[in-house]
Amino acid sequence: MSASEIADNKWELEASKPPISDVSGILQIVVVGAFTLMFAWMMLFTFQGIFGGKRETLADQYGNLTVDGKKKEAAPAPAAE
Repeated sequence: MSASEIADNKWELEASKPPISDVSGILQIVVVGAFTLMFAWMMLFTFQGIFGGKRETLADQYGNLTVDGKKKEAAPAPAAE
């Protein structure tokens, strides 16, 4: 093995180590961790919305509203003959 190959292997070994000993490496780990936590937080609320209990909101009452803002009355039953 030549000296250039040994130097190349040492450089590859050093480059493959994570940079956790300096400030920029630690900051990078913190930023990636923060984005991971934010993604997990968003997914938590997504699953709560999909599988959680149903709540009645104004959007659910949209079909019951009339022009004057009052609730729509039920249609009268057909008269029996």
